Amino acid sequence: MTRYIQILLVVVFIILAIGLTYSWFDRPRRTTERFVGNLYFQRYEDAARMLRPPSALRVDSDGGLALIDKKGRLTSVPKAKLPFKVGGHDGGPEHDFKMTALGPSTGGVLHTPAVTLYLKIVGGDISIESVGD
Repeated sequence: MTRYIQILLVVVFIILAIGLTYSWFDRPRRTTERFVGNLYFQRYEDAARMLRPPSALRVDSDGGLALIDKKGRLTSVPKAKLPFKVGGHDGGPEHDFKMTALGPSTGGVLHTPAVTLYLKIVGGDISIESVGD
């Protein structure tokens, strides 16, 4: 009977090890999806809590966003351009993913240039690497 208990314990240990390993490797994807959802659905307080300082995000009095990248540069995004949409997981060699705020358009032509956030996952947090037009 003890042999069966030993085999059962080994099997349970292997299953736990596989589960923990998968969870560890899957963490960046979950972090990305949570941050993207927060920005897209305009849950800015939740998104701001996910940022690693000095990156920051705050809502302006007019409903727009003030974004601070990791170098401390401030960029304002007017409310008319929001929400941010995921721009693909290809943020280039230096960034993990990007999000873009397009704003209003007529016939597929934007009225103003789009604003793109270049983001990187650092541990369980997000860093705004840069903000570009």
